[in-house]
Amino acid sequence: MRKLFDEENDLLLLDEIVFDSPSFQALLDGHVVVDDEIILQANRVIELFKEIDKQLKPKDKELVVSTICELAVLYEINALKGGSL
Repeated sequence: MRKLFDEENDLLLLDEIVFDSPSFQALLDGHVVVDDEIILQANRVIELFKEIDKQLKPKDKELVVSTICELAVLYEINALKGGSL
């Protein structure tokens, strides 16, 4: 299982997790991302959310949804600020 946090400084390893993912690596083949690739990635995410919806108990699902929401808020406000984080 992938680690979520650096053991030394307790930082979230999200960038490393993303960079190591096969779906992200496939997009790094030196080309511009096209709409079809974005649609495929969106469909992957939708399928994973459907799996979460089926498998998790309501209390666990609420924690996951809240975490995803707050992560999305962080990324949005960082993008609005100019992506300086």
